[in-house]
Amino acid sequence: MKHFKTTTHCDLIIIGASGFVGHNLTKYFSSRCSVIGTYHKHPLPRGLEAKVRSIQLDVRDQQQVRLALSEFRPQAVLHVAGNKNLKDCEKFPSDAYEVNAIGAQNVARACKGISAKMIYLSTDLIFDCSRGWYTENDIPLPNTVYGKTKLEGERLSKQELDDISICRSGGIYGPGSPLLGWASANLTKNLPLNCFINVFNTPTYVYNLAEMVDVIIKNNFAGVFHTVGSQRISRFDFFLNYAEQFEFDPVLIRPTIHDQKSDHFLLQPDASLSTEITRSRLQTPFFSVTEGLRRLRELETRLYDKARAIHVHKG
Repeated sequence: MKHFKTTTHCDLIIIGASGFVGHNLTKYFSSRCSVIGTYHKHPLPRGLEAKVRSIQLDVRDQQQVRLALSEFRPQAVLHVAGNKNLKDCEKFPSDAYEVNAIGAQNVARACKGISAKMIYLSTDLIFDCSRGWYTENDIPLPNTVYGKTKLEGERLSKQELDDISICRSGGIYGPGSPLLGWASANLTKNLPLNCFINVFNTPTYVYNLAEMVDVIIKNNFAGVFHTVGSQRISRFDFFLNYAEQFEFDPVLIRPTIHDQKSDHFLLQPDASLSTEITRSRLQTPFFSVTEGLRRLRELETRLYDKARAIHVHKG
């Protein structure tokens, strides 16, 4: 069992800070408040580890979670850790349940013990994904183990905390996105991408997600929120937008039909979420795909120019 020896109060603990979504959220919030980031197997990226304190944590271990939160006593806990690999969840459903459902319950119980605000990052895949544009009041009916275990995480957390904030999101992209990294690697080599015209979601720029969560924390909002981008779009149109924004040849984006019966990636026909109710509560911008990708391009350009200037200075 891990013991925490030094008492250090902080504003926010981000559980799952080493993953793609977690480390981008940690970057955002660490520039605004005191943050501690947790990881399970893989430490935080080197550049981020120099800016925030990090601790190793297994959300499946109820006592370890309780000790960590009691030691650092954050005002709020942003829980983004979990097994997001759909194929892995299908193959090992009991393990997925332990991480995604029991893990969330353990965090909620620990938050209750220290009166900390909990924000739980859930998923658009809690719905059946047959028609899309689901509202916060629609009845969830997941058809994947991942979706089922995340929905159970919602339920178990709400049992512990009346004032929990559940943020359903999906199609998250931004700096370090594995999906965009794959697309960029292929398009750079002038290799075509076969993209589905009949698979839809509401893609979410990760720093827009961070802004939404920031508003929720600052206003101590509770309830269910659909924290996604404003636009329902097919994978084909999303990657076409990506190619245009990042100046790749759009001809390389090839339309194709998705056959769910032969799909090994468990892609869902339409996981799009309606944001009308959430937008009326948060009163903050929800980005379209074009706006999100434009912001990403601007950010990556600034980072490239900064790195180049440092290289030239050292040279």
